[in-house]
Amino acid sequence: MLRDIIYEDDYRSGEHNILNEVFRASLRVSTIYWRAVGYFSSSALEALGAPLSEFIRNGGSIRLITSVELMPQDIIAIEKGLSRRDVCAQRIEQTIEEQFFGAIGDGVSALAALLEIGRLEIRIAEPKHGYGIYHEKVGIFFDGHDYVAFSGSTNESANAFKQNYECIDIFSSWESPRRALRKLKHFEALWENEDPGATTYPFPDAAKAKLIRVCAREPGSPEYAISDTKKLVPWAHQNDALVEFIKRERGVLNMATGTGKTRVAMNIMEALDVKGLLESIVVVVDGNDLLDQWYRQVLKFALSVPNKFSVFRHFGPYKEIGEYLLRPKRGILVCSRQYVDLALRRIPPDLARKVLLIHDEVHALGSAGNRNRLTGLSDHIRFRLGLSATPEREYDEEGNRFIEEHIGPVIFNFELENAIENGILVPFNYFPLEYIPTAEDRQQLANVYKMRSARAAAGSPMSDQEVWTAIAKVYKTSRAKLPIFSEFIKNHPHLLTRSIVFVETQEFGEEVLEIIHKIHPHFHTYFSGEEQETLKRFARGELECLITCHRLSEGIDVQSLSSVILFSSDRARLETIQRMGRCLRRDPNSPNKMANVVDFIRVVDGEVEANTDQQRRDWLSELSNLRPKEGKYA
Repeated sequence: MLRDIIYEDDYRSGEHNILNEVFRASLRVSTIYWRAVGYFSSSALEALGAPLSEFIRNGGSIRLITSVELMPQDIIAIEKGLSRRDVCAQRIEQTIEEQFFGAIGDGVSALAALLEIGRLEIRIAEPKHGYGIYHEKVGIFFDGHDYVAFSGSTNESANAFKQNYECIDIFSSWESPRRALRKLKHFEALWENEDPGATTYPFPDAAKAKLIRVCAREPGSPEYAISDTKKLVPWAHQNDALVEFIKRERGVLNMATGTGKTRVAMNIMEALDVKGLLESIVVVVDGNDLLDQWYRQVLKFALSVPNKFSVFRHFGPYKEIGEYLLRPKRGILVCSRQYVDLALRRIPPDLARKVLLIHDEVHALGSAGNRNRLTGLSDHIRFRLGLSATPEREYDEEGNRFIEEHIGPVIFNFELENAIENGILVPFNYFPLEYIPTAEDRQQLANVYKMRSARAAAGSPMSDQEVWTAIAKVYKTSRAKLPIFSEFIKNHPHLLTRSIVFVETQEFGEEVLEIIHKIHPHFHTYFSGEEQETLKRFARGELECLITCHRLSEGIDVQSLSSVILFSSDRARLETIQRMGRCLRRDPNSPNKMANVVDFIRVVDGEVEANTDQQRRDWLSELSNLRPKEGKYA
């Protein structure tokens, strides 16, 4: 309840955290929020974060009165939301689940969703006298019993909440009833267009009367401009990748994890759209977490362009390929790889000349199953883009040939070495821990070779890949690693702070968990079947350590992650690059961040050649010596 919050009479930036102490705290316990504000941007919804999600999921609704200036993407979102107001109860519930499950990510899509489900009403105000804009700033929170009014300098945008110097005064209905009531009555008069100093219009009427001015940008945000083929982006290599693809029209971008592959893809979309060459987009990737991230990214793009796109999903519970194929023009399909053939077979040939096909984590495309299903299906599509930190499939030339035929050759390289030296990824400390396989490990290896002999005698020999996989599992789950890790982590407990521990199996993970539990309390497992909320809690900093299998090799983006611990490392470099790349991302809250990689290296007396663990140690040791070039790292 609002009465449970101890409010100050006033709040000022520097002395108080206005966003946390007033807005987020009040929103968590409110059912209605009224806001009259001179400047509004959907970025405010992102700043409010998880409390806004709770507010909406608990049935909360918002009334907003704002000025005649709005961001262009906000106008598009509002128009789209208003055009879809007549939605059924099931659609409303689905939208709430999708957009307001946890922390708010994309304010533009959240704005459209609030309007779509009828939880946000917007009216535009202009002063009756003079030529300025409506510039008042008043708000009221209601919890069904009491209300709290406030007024002051704070606008409704991320910059106002987080960067500007602001001050607000508080008037609660139980401690300042007369002042609080005056604010409430004033808002009601504005809403009903009965205030003597301002005229208010429902948003559609204001738009028709051309009362809405479009802001060029939000105050404090960088300006971007797009030319014929280039868009200004933070890093030069992204521009280079964009220009190379526009020139080639087909090919793979080999870019290290954390160097902006998705951002380049979005820029390619925008460049093709500006040139009039884009009418449809198909984004293909494996894994629901990564697919959901792509959906949110393309939804933002779809709302930002003048000629909007419709966005369809076909993964997890969403089955929308049919809807996409009914109206593929100005449509975007985000689809799991196992179903994309259904779409590629039916894209009309005349449309295919303006289709952009994106395969993220393109190395997975070369598997035998994908080759069987997808051969020849992209030949008619003009623009084909592959993205990966490691596009080549080691030990699989047939798979590599298929990727080149289906998408194209590698046309741009920006690898880990380039990213560290240019200060885009952070340098790291490397801790290789040596272990000697146990007698139990040796017995399991002997069993693998016995199985290979028995299968050969039975006429169904094991492939080399099957043998490698079986042997690798023995080493990846060797219990010889556990006491070595226990001793090491006692002396380096700080490495468990903001860390991910990669293990091969859930059973082995449980044994690692027992060691970590003795040292660090804020940990959780994230294995198959567990709630995605665990990952979100880790991203929010509520958990310090996550113990997981291969599920997090792709798709996770947590800038504060500082350490990865590799109990399980693959024979090929692909998985290692992806896993360690998670902790090499720069963190704006830690400009001098130094990452940490803990690895396990098998050593056996009598081995003549270096095994794959030792080869990996040599490679990572060399990488760990790299530092950003002077002037590159900040």
